[in-house]
Amino acid sequence: MSVGNYDVLEEHLRAGRLDPAEAMARHLLEADPGDGAAHVAYARISAARGLVDDGVLRLERLLAQNPRQPDALAWLAVFWRTKGDRERALLLARRAASMGSRVAQADAMLGDDALDRGDVVEASTHYERSIQHGPKHARGWLGRGRVWWKKDELADAEEAFAKAVELDPRDLESWLALIDVEIEGGADEAADDNIALALKQHAGRAELLQRKAAQAQKKIQNDPVEQGLGPVRAALYEGNSDRALQLLDALVGQYPDDARYLVVEAEIAAVTGAGDIPFLVNELTRVCRERSTAWEARAALGRLMMRPGPLQNLRTGVAHCEEAWRTSGEHARAGLFLFEGYAMLGKRPFAVALGKRIATGDSIEAGLVRGLLKEFGESV
Repeated sequence: MSVGNYDVLEEHLRAGRLDPAEAMARHLLEADPGDGAAHVAYARISAARGLVDDGVLRLERLLAQNPRQPDALAWLAVFWRTKGDRERALLLARRAASMGSRVAQADAMLGDDALDRGDVVEASTHYERSIQHGPKHARGWLGRGRVWWKKDELADAEEAFAKAVELDPRDLESWLALIDVEIEGGADEAADDNIALALKQHAGRAELLQRKAAQAQKKIQNDPVEQGLGPVRAALYEGNSDRALQLLDALVGQYPDDARYLVVEAEIAAVTGAGDIPFLVNELTRVCRERSTAWEARAALGRLMMRPGPLQNLRTGVAHCEEAWRTSGEHARAGLFLFEGYAMLGKRPFAVALGKRIATGDSIEAGLVRGLLKEFGESV
């Protein structure tokens, strides 16, 4: 089989397309039972299917016939690391590297070990080898970012972490590293965006929710507009829309031209019908289009679209609120709007289940939901 076909086999393996990969490996072995690369591919297929012991056995048989197969040694190291035998895995990985292996996963493993020992120079060497041998292997990029972070080169670290996230959005560790380096560098808006994006991949993860809450608390402490919006919403939730508008007007007079006022105006319009609702819908739609993680705008848009009137679209409104609920890290305000949407759609079980989750909190919205649940005849 040509070199190009081996590349295709590797792409199948990297993408997790195990059936076509197995068919190609079987074809290779039928043509040449001694094809070491095909045996390694078969072992990787077994491991990818959860049969790590079978993968180890295949590689050990292969190496018993010819011990000087560096890639087979490297993959054996990876498998032993998966099985939890770190020391054996590192020993095999070092032997494989000394023989010229080209397995990015083993290189990254050696980089992690060097970084744990505090040897940044050695770690960098291994991570660079990992990226060279496997440009699409996220852990190499994660390691490169950690090395740059150790050197206090935050911009380079952020770039490497972003690449790791791009290559493997399922890796929560890469997301956390990216978010934390952005927070350390003062890029709070970028961090907030990435927390929201990470929550779409890893909904409800405590590590992300903790960072979301910390960022929100930081904003409240340091941002006078955010502090001022709290009483506006409190008055609105209490049913005192005139007071809400007075407070908002005073805030605008003190701190004009803040984009967040659009969101609060929409929330007031959703309750009172006051304001230019078509304009608000169009502007909020534009904001959400330009910034998909703008959960506050999306939640306000959803609630506005659920209001009875010519622009009412319950299903679209609820869909916006569902997205806002996820990307906000399950913020109680987005949850309140979604609760109302489920109730309007007649999805009582969904509303009750969501309401009971929100009601355990200590926010104003949680108190409102507790009252609504009582109206439903549900205990909290």
